[in-house]
Formats: sequence, structure tokens, C-alpha cells
Amino acid sequence: MPEETLDRSSLERLVQALRQARVRRDLTVEDISRQINIRETHIEKIEEGDLTFVPPLYVFSYLKKYAAELGVGDDALLEASRKELGIPASRFSARPSAQAVTPGSRDVAPSSKGNGRRMLVVAVAAATAVLIGLAFLYLNGRF
Repeated sequence: MPEETLDRSSLERLVQALRQARVRRDLTVEDISRQINIRETHIEKIEEGDLTFVPPLYVFSYLKKYAAELGVGDDALLEASRKELGIPASRFSARPSAQAVTPGSRDVAPSSKGNGRRMLVVAVAAATAVLIGLAFLYLNGRF
């Protein structure tokens, strides 16, 4: 291992590898930006080593997406980069269980929203009927 690799942080090595891989593939910042759906300015900041433009969690997400697209970095390098950014392992190490989101749990919010809309429609219809009734009585001189 070259001595300079030992002195550089994992983030620096990852960022350099990302830029080199992009250039090797003859991709512009605009090209890679479109491919991974990350703003060009964000890609430029990453490649400049400025990782303070968004919260660390976003930076890490961008790095993972960029690395996956170019086939750069391994799990150990990404893990070391995550630690350097100060992101707790719990946010990435465990995937949600299959029971975390069930079809029944998604049905609760829309149905309650639908009930609210139905109630609003009924209230508007009732108010309209009352107003029409009052207008009828007024026009016929009974009110």
C-alpha cells in the first residue's frame, strides 16, 4: 500500500476514486448527474471534497449512490466513510422488518382522510339544501 493512501481519510480516497472513475468512463458531471439524479452542483462539491453543503446523512446517501453507479469502493470503504461523517450505524445497518409496513397500516390514513372528505361533502350539501329552502320560503313570502 502506498504511504499516501495510509495518510488520507476514507472520504478523501472515496471522493478521489469517484472522480477518477467518472473521468475514466469519459462521463461529464452533467452525465453522471442525470444518471444518478443528483444535482450537478452537488457532484461538483463532492468531487472538490466539500462535504458540508448538505447534512452528512445526505452526503453519505449521495456518495453511496454515486459509488454504486460507477462500481467504486467496497463495503469497508463506505463503512469507514460513514463513520468519518459521524453517522450512527443504526441508520443504515438494519433494514426495516417486513412487518414494519403492512398493507393494513397504509389503509388507515387514506380511509380517515376519505371520511373527512365525505363529511365535508355532506356538510356542504346540507348547507346548500338549507339555503335553497330558505330562499324558497323567502321568495314565496312565507319567511
